[in-house]
Amino acid sequence: MIWFSTIISPSINPSFLIVKYILLLICCLNSAVPFFAQSSFQLGKASFDSIAKVLENYYVFPDKANEMSIYLKQNAASYDTFKNGNNLAEQLTLDLRKICKDQHLKIIFEESGTVEKSQPAGAPNSRSSWLRSLLTENNFGIKEKSILPGNIGYLNIPMFGPLNLCADTLIAAMKYVASTDALILDLRNSRGSLDENAVPFLSSYFFAEPIHMFDFYTRHNQTTRQFWTYAVVPGPLYLNKPVYILTSGRTFSGGEELAYDLQQLKRAKIIGETTRGGANPTDLIRADANFSVSVPVSRVINSVTGTNWEQVGVKPDVAVKSNMALYTAQELLLDSFLKTPTTGIEHKKILQQLLADHRSNKPVLRTIEFDLPGYPDAKEVYLSGSFNNWAPRTTAMKRTARGWAVAIEASPGELTYKFVVDGKFILDPSNQQVKTENGKENSLILVK
Repeated sequence: MIWFSTIISPSINPSFLIVKYILLLICCLNSAVPFFAQSSFQLGKASFDSIAKVLENYYVFPDKANEMSIYLKQNAASYDTFKNGNNLAEQLTLDLRKICKDQHLKIIFEESGTVEKSQPAGAPNSRSSWLRSLLTENNFGIKEKSILPGNIGYLNIPMFGPLNLCADTLIAAMKYVASTDALILDLRNSRGSLDENAVPFLSSYFFAEPIHMFDFYTRHNQTTRQFWTYAVVPGPLYLNKPVYILTSGRTFSGGEELAYDLQQLKRAKIIGETTRGGANPTDLIRADANFSVSVPVSRVINSVTGTNWEQVGVKPDVAVKSNMALYTAQELLLDSFLKTPTTGIEHKKILQQLLADHRSNKPVLRTIEFDLPGYPDAKEVYLSGSFNNWAPRTTAMKRTARGWAVAIEASPGELTYKFVVDGKFILDPSNQQVKTENGKENSLILVK
């Protein structure tokens, strides 16, 4: 699944069930940076026809699939000027997303001959070399765990990995916070899930008995699958205690699933920003020797609302900038502890001091102005960076006489960023300072 992708067609070999997800996850980390090396290639009309066929057969909404297919067949000649496969795939992705509005849809270029010969066109694409490093980099799904002042548990969850590799990490994390009085799940950098069962598994700790969470409806085989929390999980359950979830404009896909489900089931409160809005589970399908399609094949149906967060995101219960979400959540929890009728006098004194200390250490934010000269024909420009968890569409820039500008607030220290011009990430042409992060170059400034 990438919810990244979840539903597997009965015709699909189960051996693809982990390895195909790595490429899908990497593609979602920064849609502007090609995953494969730049190269030249020979493009024919057959490639557009093959991509169109994948969309016709698999895309979850037939009307949009047909619309995208017609567009590809009618406009193939307009892409003749592209001599680079990655650049073409990137542009096709942007153009098709204008039609379907689906951020999970992605066209991916590969060198001829790199696709496994055993995989016929239309079969899931498979890559396994990135999984171990990906999981290691993200500490198998729990980036950080701690006990905050006031006995508040904190778990930073950047992704949900395959349960056969990551369940022990989740179990250990829940045991670590089991005796806390409240729990904060930080999903501000959570990009998705590699296992359709990971979100139900973690959610099982918050319910005394199995709860129906959501369904997946898959168009191409007309099936609906239910997903419930588990009746039994290792270690103690986390019941009758507050759960707060932190979100940002980057929170995506499987991260959104956890936030949406626990919010709708009245089991968690969301603090932060409206999330990115990607809810359609995806499979990676090879179109031909050069192109694959990360195509949404299913849609999520929440058990409470009967719908999902596609294109609208998960709305927070308490809306604050993502860089203030953790501070706000801690303040709200400490204040709620103080107001609990059963809190003893001595404990209240301790909580009052903790709350006073917390408020005296409120993050200091500096105002920074960003300017991007030129780009008069751009339709929209955003600023994305470490200050907003790299959300691609949260901080909109305004058109000026010189180009585009915006003022933001950020904490002192290093700030890395890029501009997003009509969906394409670019470095700041006026700033020569760069920093390499996760293999990508980003513009760098020092906020004093």
